[in-house]
Amino acid sequence: MEFQSKRKLAAIVFTDIVGFTKLTADDQQKASDLLDIQRNEIKPIVESHDGQWIKEMMNFVNGMSVQQQALGKDAWTLRIGINTGPVIAGNTGNNFDIWGDAVNVAARLESSGQEGKIQISEKTKQFLPENAKVTFREKVHLKNKGEMDTFFLEEI
Repeated sequence: MEFQSKRKLAAIVFTDIVGFTKLTADDQQKASDLLDIQRNEIKPIVESHDGQWIKEMMNFVNGMSVQQQALGKDAWTLRIGINTGPVIAGNTGNNFDIWGDAVNVAARLESSGQEGKIQISEKTKQFLPENAKVTFREKVHLKNKGEMDTFFLEEI
């Protein structure tokens, strides 16, 4: 199997549908339908910003912020973490993926975030436009990283 990769600067977005793990235990079909809805809402947004939809792992889905389903359907809440940094991006066979510390930090920002909020790193904040509304959250302890300043992205 051939491995082709290159180093890139990327903004990595992790989202979690709050309560998804319980939903999978209670109603697997509804959980599957919810993932389909989220994918159909988020993937076009990611692609419109020259992003790539890489993968889904149970309750982790890469994408952009969408706080409820379209057309007045049942609302759902996301917890989102965004980090920016260097990644190794590449193909192993037919599968594209990214690896690196920046990916791990994005996942930890999501898992330590708050429901309905977008938690970002200071590095991500540096890439936002000047008129972006950002609130300092606090120093958050991230596993294997120590204390890190984090922010909530309120508006771009």
